[in-house]
Amino acid sequence: MNQSLTESNRKVVDNFFVALETQKFEMLREVFAQNGRQLNPYSPAGFPESFDGAEGIYRQYSGLTASFGQMKFPRQIYATEDPNFFFVKFKGEIEIKAGGKYENDYLGTFRLENGKVVEYTEYFNQIEMAKAFGIDLK
Repeated sequence: MNQSLTESNRKVVDNFFVALETQKFEMLREVFAQNGRQLNPYSPAGFPESFDGAEGIYRQYSGLTASFGQMKFPRQIYATEDPNFFFVKFKGEIEIKAGGKYENDYLGTFRLENGKVVEYTEYFNQIEMAKAFGIDLK
C-alpha cells in the first residue's frame, strides 16, 4: 500500500471538512477535480441528486451561509486498501440562523484521482433532515 499517497489523500479529504468548518469555501475548488461530483443518493424531492464540477460544488456550499452559522463535523476518516478511496463517518452539528440546530449522522465515500476528489457520495439520515427543514417525506 502506498503510505505517502494515502496520507496526502487523507489530507485532501480532511480539507473538505476544514473548508466547511472555517467557511473558506474557495478551498473546495482545490479539493475537487474540475469534473468532480457530489452524489446525494438519499436526497428528498426538490433537493439535487448531485452537484457537478468543482465550481458547482463551490456554489452549493458557499450558499449555505445564508441559512447556517457555525458548522462542525466531528469525523473519523478511514483509509482502505486503495489509497484513492476513503470512508468518512461524521456528524453534522450545524447552527440554523433562524434558530435551532441541524444535527445529522453521515457516511461519506471519497474517490480521488491525482490528489483531487472526483466523486464524493454522501449518505445521511433523511428523517433528521426532514424534521430540521420541515420536509414532508412521502
